[in-house]
Amino acid sequence: MNGLKRTVIGIFPARLLSLISRNQWRSPLLRRVCAWGAASLKQQDGSILRGVGKGLKFNAGSSHSGFILGNHEAEVQQLLATVLRPGMVYYDAGANVGFFAVIAARLVGPSGQVVCFEPLPANARQIEYNAHLNGFSNIVVRPEALGGNNRLEVFQTSAEPTWGSLATVGKPPDQASGQISVSVRTLDSLKAAEGLRAPDIIKMDIEGAEVEALEGAAETLKSSRPLLVIELHDTNLPVTSFLESLNYDSAVLGSDIAVNDAHWDANIVSVPQERSDLARSAAKFTEGLAAR
Repeated sequence: MNGLKRTVIGIFPARLLSLISRNQWRSPLLRRVCAWGAASLKQQDGSILRGVGKGLKFNAGSSHSGFILGNHEAEVQQLLATVLRPGMVYYDAGANVGFFAVIAARLVGPSGQVVCFEPLPANARQIEYNAHLNGFSNIVVRPEALGGNNRLEVFQTSAEPTWGSLATVGKPPDQASGQISVSVRTLDSLKAAEGLRAPDIIKMDIEGAEVEALEGAAETLKSSRPLLVIELHDTNLPVTSFLESLNYDSAVLGSDIAVNDAHWDANIVSVPQERSDLARSAAKFTEGLAAR
């Protein structure tokens, strides 16, 4: 039956599925439709249906059903497909269950490397499982949260695995389900201690801890000058202010609106000012960098 559900769901255009998902709270019927579809896409092996990751094997566990549909953050997927090349190194902070990690692993190939930072144990195990499903040996999973100093910290969990956050970030996440203790490390200290390869691209989705993590990665940003893809969490001004101090230009992905005026959870792209090659590659996805 679940196979039939997947076939039916796969027939619908990605834009229509996204529209239904965004508007499900306006209608009990739409909510039931979304719940029906989501239930068939979780906790089982399948293949990503569309997008840059189409055909990759994936198990979303109890996480976001949009991963298996392949329509999750399509513009981020396209950006990665444009800038990632074989042999590159991709860091994924807040990697969840590994959707972008497996996409990146295919793009960078066996000579490249994907390093995932994911403090929630169930998510970290799911990344390793999805790497194994695809036979990827170039994915490394680090069970830490990135921050501004090295410490043990309370992590607030959620029934929705994409919403957990460090207690120091602020209010508990929606559908809060408990607390666990996690290790927080600065990227600079981890890179030095573990001998991690220098990153070409860092993607960050860490539920409000962006500024702290960037501060803990300052030396890496100064020395490696990676392109950054960051999901904001009402952190627009502090994130851009810190990156400007390191001579990074930032723009909203898929929009010409200024970063500080963007929606609280916008994705931004940040490029070192001296890296005109990266700016040209990313320019098709953001008017802000296209103007450089």
